[in-house]
Amino acid sequence: MVKPKLKNVRDILKVILMSLGEYLKIYEYDKSRPLNVELSKFSEKANYIAYKVYYSSVEDVRVPALFTVPKMNRQKYPCIVFLHGYGGRKEDVLPLADLFSTEGYAFLSIDAPFHGERVEPGRVLYSPNIEELKSNVIQTIFDLRRGVDFLEQRGEIHADRIGYAGGSMGGIIGALFISVEPRIKAAVIVVGGGNLPLMIRESRHYSAPPIREELRRRRLSYDELSEVLAPIDPMNFIHLFAPKPIQFHCGKYDDIVPAETQRLLAEKAGEPKEVYWYESGHGIPLEPMLKRVLKFFRDNLKTS
Repeated sequence: MVKPKLKNVRDILKVILMSLGEYLKIYEYDKSRPLNVELSKFSEKANYIAYKVYYSSVEDVRVPALFTVPKMNRQKYPCIVFLHGYGGRKEDVLPLADLFSTEGYAFLSIDAPFHGERVEPGRVLYSPNIEELKSNVIQTIFDLRRGVDFLEQRGEIHADRIGYAGGSMGGIIGALFISVEPRIKAAVIVVGGGNLPLMIRESRHYSAPPIREELRRRRLSYDELSEVLAPIDPMNFIHLFAPKPIQFHCGKYDDIVPAETQRLLAEKAGEPKEVYWYESGHGIPLEPMLKRVLKFFRDNLKTS
């Protein structure tokens, strides 16, 4: 395929917008398909009840999730969709539910592909096979979007007060998710980055070397990789979340999600946004971060 010669900035912007339109079509799905929900009580604490949920996603995938509901005698609650980090699981949301349920927030937390109940021997989300990696990320977006479909059916949830929070992998994939899912009203991204080729090239995460080795084997340059991964790179989408509020928490010395990729993603996001940098690596100090997150959701999901 011969690429068109671009004569001016207007031509360049036109091509970018055409590409974005094609990318967005990837994330379309039939919302009328039944969710086939299975729901059962998982646990109960003083401040909330947790339910185990299974629902149907795209490609007939069954998604396991936890759904926590505060015990505050309100008719409806705002809800935060949560995605864990790489190697994590849906239960990672429970410490947050312990804290946030006293503020009146429900949570929905899923197991990403090949995590938690979805583990399959030899399969990983960050696959060295680039096409499989893309497919895994796209499936995760569908799984999260179908989770929002589930929340819209729940009488105890304010369907117009759904937020998002995720860190590391949950921040990277989450930044893409919130950009293509218009029902998310406010979002917190913790150590999440953009520019996936740069991330793959520079990251010290254990998943990165096998991907780099596969690129060498296929003689695929990082410029070529940028084109291949463009449909799942949050850098190409994050501006779409504006003008809804977003909060970033970044580690100055992070070499897992390299700090430069966090800076690039935060800069590309529109307003209104809050960007906090910490004197840390991948592990952000919890106390100051959680104080800021709580205030952000109080201000933007309006619990009262």
